[in-house]
Amino acid sequence: MKRFFAIAVMALAPAGAWAEGFCGVTEPAEVYERLAGNWVREGSTSVEGADTSFVRPARAFGTAISAEGAFQSGFVDSIMGEPVEMRWMTPKPYDVDRVDDMLDTTERADIADLLSDTLCGPEDLPQLQIDLPEFEGGVTVYGTITLVPYFDDRVLEISELTLKSPETVLFMVETAILRPAE
Repeated sequence: MKRFFAIAVMALAPAGAWAEGFCGVTEPAEVYERLAGNWVREGSTSVEGADTSFVRPARAFGTAISAEGAFQSGFVDSIMGEPVEMRWMTPKPYDVDRVDDMLDTTERADIADLLSDTLCGPEDLPQLQIDLPEFEGGVTVYGTITLVPYFDDRVLEISELTLKSPETVLFMVETAILRPAE
């Protein structure tokens, strides 16, 4: 009877209840190992400029993370030309208020709902960052992409980027939920 009850609870529990969380995980090697693999993303981008202001769906592209902490995506590869090492952030750039601000900016309160079953806030989660440097000449995109792993099956990606050309400067915030690729 106990086994039946346990199976019934697991079958009816939300998928997030099965995933292991990252609260208090402080060892980079453990985080990289748990995140290693291919991920799909879904989110929104907010773009602001002198004459521009809109929110649109984020571009869909695959993301890969290696067990050594290398980050690879179609977007980063197009700028950097190769996978980029993630930096372990201390101090952590995102607390719960800043995450909420980013989700509000991109009109993605639903992502907060997907992460709300965590036992801690982002300040108690690992935060990994990719720096995109500014290159001179033509059109350039620079800024940071930060990954905040909440669970083994849900990672928040926050990008704060500047797009600069001779004609304009645009400020972009993107929030996306990363999920393991099937």
